[in-house]
Amino acid sequence: MILKHNAHERAIGIVELADGVDFHFKSKSHGNRMVDFVQNNFVCKFTKSSQLVTHDPRNNSHHYKHTTILELAPICRDDLVLLPPKCAKEIGGIGPIVLVYKVTTSVHIVDIHTMRTHEIDQTKYWRYTFLACAGRERLTEFVVLNLEDLDQADFSVSRATIKQKMKMVQVEVCRKEEYGTIDCQVFIVQTHLGEHLNFFDTVLGYDILNMQLGALDDYVNTH
Repeated sequence: MILKHNAHERAIGIVELADGVDFHFKSKSHGNRMVDFVQNNFVCKFTKSSQLVTHDPRNNSHHYKHTTILELAPICRDDLVLLPPKCAKEIGGIGPIVLVYKVTTSVHIVDIHTMRTHEIDQTKYWRYTFLACAGRERLTEFVVLNLEDLDQADFSVSRATIKQKMKMVQVEVCRKEEYGTIDCQVFIVQTHLGEHLNFFDTVLGYDILNMQLGALDDYVNTH
């Protein structure tokens, strides 16, 4: 996003660090433009500080170094999230296992069992500060064996579900690596991607049976 919109064009130095990136600007106003860009496009919070660098008592001039620390929410599109109980209750009992389908200045989530959607704004996110149980790097390839329409009256239909072309269907899938073998294990699942799937498509999904997910495993085992 920064490169696409050239938000770094006035930076005089960029340094990659273990926990982020430092952008150095010649003037405070140039740095503020970068801060505004991040705030207008991501879920983030910030702190500001100033440090006196030089002071000339003869003409009473001061030179300050201004620092703004921006912390971005470590949530990405397609992340699998287990909402904290208080958060799930506050937003109407959605989830608690949800999928992130978009991230802007809010975290947009969908309950894959009911099709209910919700936008978690920045204030609410930082109040609970939940993390992803799994991200894209843990997705597994599956093959679609069968599709079956479900009664859409049983699911929530909002403007977000219509805009994102979400449709709940029941799908039979198997792991791609097992497809066509005698020991092929078939799973029957529900998905919100009914408008996009077809027979024998290769799709990506979370193979929860073979994943160690900490808090999510505890939730599944007790429910």
